[in-house]
Amino acid sequence: MNPAAIPHMKRNVALLSLCQGYAQTSVTVVISVSALASLLILQDKSLATLPHAFMWVATAIVATPASLLMKKYGRRGGFAIGSIFGLLGCAFCTLGLHLGDFWVFIAGTSSFGAFNAFNQYLRFAASETADDNFRPKAISWVIGGGLIAAFVGGTLAGNTANLWVPQYTATYVILAVAPIMFAITIQFVRMPEPDQSGVLALEKKSSGRPLKQIMKQPAFVVAAIGTSVSWAGMILMMAATPLSMKLCGLEEDVPFVIQWHMFAMFAPSFFAGQLISRFGNLNVVMMGFVLFFCGIISGLTGITLTNFFLTNMLIGAGWNLMLIGSTSLLVTCHTEEEKGKVQGANDTIAYILAAISSFFAGYLQIEIGWNAVMIAIVPQIVIVAGAVFWMRSVNARAVTTH
Repeated sequence: MNPAAIPHMKRNVALLSLCQGYAQTSVTVVISVSALASLLILQDKSLATLPHAFMWVATAIVATPASLLMKKYGRRGGFAIGSIFGLLGCAFCTLGLHLGDFWVFIAGTSSFGAFNAFNQYLRFAASETADDNFRPKAISWVIGGGLIAAFVGGTLAGNTANLWVPQYTATYVILAVAPIMFAITIQFVRMPEPDQSGVLALEKKSSGRPLKQIMKQPAFVVAAIGTSVSWAGMILMMAATPLSMKLCGLEEDVPFVIQWHMFAMFAPSFFAGQLISRFGNLNVVMMGFVLFFCGIISGLTGITLTNFFLTNMLIGAGWNLMLIGSTSLLVTCHTEEEKGKVQGANDTIAYILAAISSFFAGYLQIEIGWNAVMIAIVPQIVIVAGAVFWMRSVNARAVTTH
């Protein structure tokens, strides 16, 4: 692939980065306030992270259909459809708070989950709009667009909570701007769209290798584990943070901590591409492992504002490197006709585990405590390290054999 084959390459990546900012603003707000808003309408406080968990359940359910829809109709059309779910999320969450209806509120966070499922393919769209040399940077820069969310989402969550009654209603109303701007911006992206006649002919001829065969590749196994743990481990910590900080008398500092967590999640994107080019996918995944481990140590050593801040920063940065390394590894596993099912399967696995983590975050925090949340992340990241060393041994044996 060469630059001439993909017109407007850098322009498209810039627009996709902006869309990532709008998308992650929604995620930032949901994570920052959904648990706290749930406490207003719940009797059983251990269920406070349930709306957050349902967001990830919806993301898992919609991930594969979203991928297949984009394969058929193109990325731009798929993203525009996804933005509709974002608007529904704002509407249902607002209505749920007004009515004091927990399940209507959950319908809202679930709609945000569907919006999120479509938006996770922004990073794959970036890889498709870039040539081989620019691809690692394109993926990194688009994921890095979430830096917008760190400041916009954090500011929105922190400054709108008490504007209207019930609390947090204004937050969700104002948040509707994000999916609207997303839908507008994505229309200016000029990407290679599928030739419908060509797609149909290709599908009749072949849909590529069976998914089971592809999933047996060491590269897919490591990419799927890295993607899943980056999300599951980070979500477990992130979902519990507002509850733990509230119990520690730090509720007013929640937007500040989440804001800088989001900054740490996306800031490394601007040099992660160079890290991959220099050190390779597996080493970047392991850099993420180290940052996760340091974040856990910080979380286990205290429950002050500084501890929460450092834990969120370190695990946020670890998420970034682990995810980008895994994504770059995943795109080596499939052909063009296989990408829909492979990317969908990878993300579905990740979001199912993220949903499970979010379900347990509230229980662990309310019933046991913050240290239990930190300890629960440890076996997850150990599995990532084991998978990386396993793939290296497989590659070493393959080189020796040849």
